Amino acid sequence: MSAKVSMSYWVDDVGGRVEELKVEIKPTGYRMAPVTQWELLVADEDKKVEKGKPTIVKVKPIFIPENTLVGPLSIMRHALGTVIDVVECGIPGRVEEEKCISKVLFIPVEDGEIKKDDLIGVLKVFYIRTGLLTRIFNLSPPKVEIKRTSTELNITWRDNGNVFRERAKVDALGYTRSHIGVWELLVADETVKVKKGDVARIKIKELKIPPSTVVVPLSVMRNAYGTVLDVVQLGRPRKVEDEKKIQQAIFLAVDDGKIEEGDLIGVINVYYVGIEDVKSVIEEKGKESVTLVYRSGDAVIRKKVEIEPFGYVRKPVAKWEVLIADENKKLNYGEPAVIRVKKVRVPPYTIIYPLHMMRHAYGTVLDVFCDCPPWKVEEGGDIRKVVFLPVMDGEVKEGELLGVLNFYEVDVERVGKIKQFYEKWIRMSEEEYMEYIAGLQ
Repeated sequence: MSAKVSMSYWVDDVGGRVEELKVEIKPTGYRMAPVTQWELLVADEDKKVEKGKPTIVKVKPIFIPENTLVGPLSIMRHALGTVIDVVECGIPGRVEEEKCISKVLFIPVEDGEIKKDDLIGVLKVFYIRTGLLTRIFNLSPPKVEIKRTSTELNITWRDNGNVFRERAKVDALGYTRSHIGVWELLVADETVKVKKGDVARIKIKELKIPPSTVVVPLSVMRNAYGTVLDVVQLGRPRKVEDEKKIQQAIFLAVDDGKIEEGDLIGVINVYYVGIEDVKSVIEEKGKESVTLVYRSGDAVIRKKVEIEPFGYVRKPVAKWEVLIADENKKLNYGEPAVIRVKKVRVPPYTIIYPLHMMRHAYGTVLDVFCDCPPWKVEEGGDIRKVVFLPVMDGEVKEGELLGVLNFYEVDVERVGKIKQFYEKWIRMSEEEYMEYIAGLQ
């Protein structure tokens, strides 16, 4: 059923005048095209940044076509931090409309200065066809051709505390999606004390990320003390086509506490995609021992568990669910706020992913807050609170739209079975494979 919500937005520019608009939200879903396009986020100004202080950075304008979703490409792309959202001034546009992006929300992990022409992030553009929930299975995916563009820009990285900047020509193209992913655990490899609002680079047990994969943090907070914003590969940035080694996670603390070696701090989705020559690269692994750290009432529980490796096949259709504030909440710039929202039920076998492009004037939803043992994807759960990051002082009011979540249905399988699905994708044509996964519904 449809619902009316209040949307707050900047009338002119971020930090200018805020107005409210009543909008009607209808139960809507979409079918995705099997391809995704990249757009480069290139700084259009020099900007000094301070560790942990969310910063709005101007980028060279990017025009996004109608019927698209966007999301940052994970694995930190700038030496000083990561892009977690993009900003559209004025009333946030519907996905069915064209959009112009000229600013991003950047989270610094070090003090320093972004220089004009620095590559600060990459944006994924997903092409979709929308419809009422009752009709999405009958929708056909839009026809899309991946384009290739080249841009002169600065690539940056850190090594031994020094920032390196190199001029390069970078291609923006895209990839075909297999709809296949595996989960990788982010396990702390050091003990670190954190305070609420800290943005910490935490050393993790090294992960080898195969070539031709993209990474996305798995939503629903996996540690009592905070959430993972991104992951870090040390040294010069590598292409999606290359194998990568992940040694650190960017962790935002929502409470004071201590991360101990062996603690699970997050999980990432590793999606397999097609760019050039695609080969079978899924490795089967054994169980992994970790410590779960979660809340139970006022207590923080630590529990050692063994987790088996699993992956999934994602359905080509999805739906949206809105996050509506269920309380008034004062906001302090840069301090993560846990905000109660009207209950949203996440069905079993569903993964969630934020609909990027800030939906509230004062900040963005980073994750779903979990004050219980993190639920398994196979079980589902109820969303009652979210982690909201303010970009300035302000207030959230009850009934306001805070954000939107994408809900994707998945079939969960052991990694050995997922490997078989992936090898089918390599062998089949695009049309055959889309018919195949549609038949899994």
